[in-house]
Amino acid sequence: MTVDSAATPGMMFALLTRAVMAGVRSPRLRPTWMTLAPAQGLPLGGGAGAVLHRQTSRCLLLGALAYRVGVLPVALGLLVVRGDPVALVTLLPVAALLLAGNVAAIVTVHRQPEVDLERARVVVLVDLAVAYAVNVAASAVAPHTEVFWPYLAGAVVLVTGAYGLVGGVLAVLLSTPAQLTMAAFGAAADRGALAGRAGWLGLAVVVALAVLVICGLSLHLAMSYGIRAGREAERVRWLRSLHDTVLQTMEAIALHHATDETAPAARLAEARAAARGQAARLRRMLDDSGGGDNPLASGLAELVEELAGRGLRVELAVAAGAGSRMAGPDRDAVLGGVREALGNVVKHAGIGDAVVRAAEESSALVVVVRDHGCGFDVVGRPGFGIRESIVARLREVGGKATVESWPGRGTRVTLRVPA
Repeated sequence: MTVDSAATPGMMFALLTRAVMAGVRSPRLRPTWMTLAPAQGLPLGGGAGAVLHRQTSRCLLLGALAYRVGVLPVALGLLVVRGDPVALVTLLPVAALLLAGNVAAIVTVHRQPEVDLERARVVVLVDLAVAYAVNVAASAVAPHTEVFWPYLAGAVVLVTGAYGLVGGVLAVLLSTPAQLTMAAFGAAADRGALAGRAGWLGLAVVVALAVLVICGLSLHLAMSYGIRAGREAERVRWLRSLHDTVLQTMEAIALHHATDETAPAARLAEARAAARGQAARLRRMLDDSGGGDNPLASGLAELVEELAGRGLRVELAVAAGAGSRMAGPDRDAVLGGVREALGNVVKHAGIGDAVVRAAEESSALVVVVRDHGCGFDVVGRPGFGIRESIVARLREVGGKATVESWPGRGTRVTLRVPA
């Protein structure tokens, strides 16, 4: 699933068109400004769409509140500049109260991961009524100033977010009786002044729709990227699991052994036992039984028993309490790395013995897998097993894997994970 960056402007235009059409058709329905055409390949239905809706509503709410917190000090400054003591004494406490309320609202909303404006429609309407009332009251006290009109634009933004385009347009139309009332107190009532104030609110509606589209699209793309990354991580995990279990066993069964001709029945029984063991392991993986929660010592003991069925004798030594406090992902990484190292001993070392030792050293768990087989040249490019099932797996949990080998003298794999 990919998103062509060249198609983003077209997607934004389509989203804005949907927002307009959805608001015109039915302001009562849930806004559909986040819905994309199926051809875009971005799933937004069901729970994902609802999450995006709430997250975008939160962005819009925080933006509107922050805007009002910014314009209220300007209103206070205009009152001071006018030098009207009556207006200053009357309106300064109102502006300060509104400022404190918006700051408190920002703190409250910021603590919430999601906000649904549709469930706060009554609050949004009350907020709009308060904004209109403050403007009318300010005109009664100071007729020739409109210090709170920009504050009203923030309320219109919230109405647009909660009710869609039709709600925003209705909020703008409500400015007509409010402006006529303000004119009765002496505020400017010519066509230019009326159109300018209404245009300011209309701009707020357009900005609200643009914010909804941009935030919705941004969150949408971020979620799509997260889904792709999660799927890729899950794919890598399954590849590692299959490589460390089924593939290892199949390769071990396919290896030529001296007893293939002398004791075919024994070799067949051994192959069947290995196949049964891997089938049981796959079944546990498919059932998601949570085997990664086993203590490290038990997991290592299971590995020793598993490898014994493939003809490898493993000497296991686990220090008391080593790895007992490890998190599940860390333990899974260590067990996966040990399994791959022991599997390499079976396939490549040419001997039937290995040693596994686990202990805690300097606030870290250290597990060493050692054999005295044929060894190999570590200078060359490592294979998938070492690169992904050992080195990358440990790196992902903040650990480190070191592979040392000496031709003719064996191999040592050291796994280190912070305890």
